[in-house]
Amino acid sequence: MNFTFTLLGFVVAALVAMTGVGGGSLMAPVLILGMHVAPGVAVGTDLLYTAATRAGAFWVYARQGQVEWRLAGRMLAGSLPAAFLTLGGLWLMGRSTRDLDAMANVALSVALTASAAVILFRERLSALIAHKIPASDGPLRDLLPLLAGMVIGVLVSLSSVGAGALGVTVLLLLFPTIKTRHLIGTDLAHGVVLALATGLGHMLIAKADFVLLGQLLLGTLPGIYVGTRLAGVLPEVTLRRAIAVVLLGVAVKLAV
Repeated sequence: MNFTFTLLGFVVAALVAMTGVGGGSLMAPVLILGMHVAPGVAVGTDLLYTAATRAGAFWVYARQGQVEWRLAGRMLAGSLPAAFLTLGGLWLMGRSTRDLDAMANVALSVALTASAAVILFRERLSALIAHKIPASDGPLRDLLPLLAGMVIGVLVSLSSVGAGALGVTVLLLLFPTIKTRHLIGTDLAHGVVLALATGLGHMLIAKADFVLLGQLLLGTLPGIYVGTRLAGVLPEVTLRRAIAVVLLGVAVKLAV
């Protein structure tokens, strides 16, 4: 048994609990660059890891009535078909493992860059959207979660990144009048279903490592506990910016 992976699961879970940054943004790059796991296997395993770790948090939010089910359904209406089409395309292409790994690297670079940009410029994006799009509900606001879900579905299927880092930010930007905890619960509902569906899809094309998954999950609960304890001690804004810079650096490294 490799306790390095358990330690990795602990560290990622703690950082997610402290900053809210999606686990996929952190886990997959470390598995690929730090642990030398094949990109395709890293993405598939990380999706199942994300589904398992987010399910517990989702259950808590759902019990407290902090999920906007209709909004989560709108995002899933875009993300699930996009994810199934993407995974189906990968399966039909039947390319070599090397080709699929190269594709995963490119998708991961794009998703990490988008995640870092969202983290760094969230306030400016929020002001821009508030200026361009009316605050009241309407056809455009009904359509935007669907479109955002489609983009997230493709990115998550190829890279495992997007369901957390991009999903919750999209909701915060589009629906500033809804309570933040309700938006987080909604993103968790969307993310759990999407991560599970895409993770199972990767499993069917032999792109997941269940031994590795078990080792990662061993460190998750202690990591969440420690992260929640440190959340109010360490400066969240500084941590978020530092993570965003790291994500940009990793994106460049994967692209070259």
